[in-house]
Amino acid sequence: MDINMITPIELQSKNFKSGIGYDKRDVDNYLLELQKNYETMYKENMELNDKINTLNEGINYYKSIEKTLQRALLLAEQAAEDTKEAARKQAKAIEDEANGKASLIISESYKEVVLLKQQTLKLAQQYEAYRAQFKHLAAAQAEMLESEAFSLHIEDIDSLKDNPNIEFQYNVAAGKTEEKAAAKDVPDEDTAFEFYHLTEE
Repeated sequence: MDINMITPIELQSKNFKSGIGYDKRDVDNYLLELQKNYETMYKENMELNDKINTLNEGINYYKSIEKTLQRALLLAEQAAEDTKEAARKQAKAIEDEANGKASLIISESYKEVVLLKQQTLKLAQQYEAYRAQFKHLAAAQAEMLESEAFSLHIEDIDSLKDNPNIEFQYNVAAGKTEEKAAAKDVPDEDTAFEFYHLTEE
């Protein structure tokens, strides 16, 4: 704080012109007392100015700290907003990626289920076809086993005993055998086996 005041030294060295008027001694005593009071006031004023300057420096310091804190607070708020926005975008990207992968997995799983169903149906159809074929074959085999082609007659066996050298041939396609005997003729019969005597040793 800049205050232009008369210093005590200036007041002490001040000279007044002599003339008719006030008593010089009274004036000197008054000026001496005034000088002392003024010197006290001057010192107090200087001390107050020093305190004011110190306080102003402190205020300026705290103002600079306040500005620094405000800037730091703004930067922290901006960083927090940026971090929050980045986290939100990252979470959204992760969610979208997870949803995409889940949809892909569901789609692939559905395709696999459909494929497995188709394969299962195909295998079931093949099984039914094989089962029907086997059933038909088994029925044909059973029917063949029950047919005359696989029947043995006692008289045929007896003729083999009587003629051990007879060679015979089984006609599978016709389901008959023809017999030719050199020693004696055996009449033809409608049986599964007919013997032909080919050679006789």
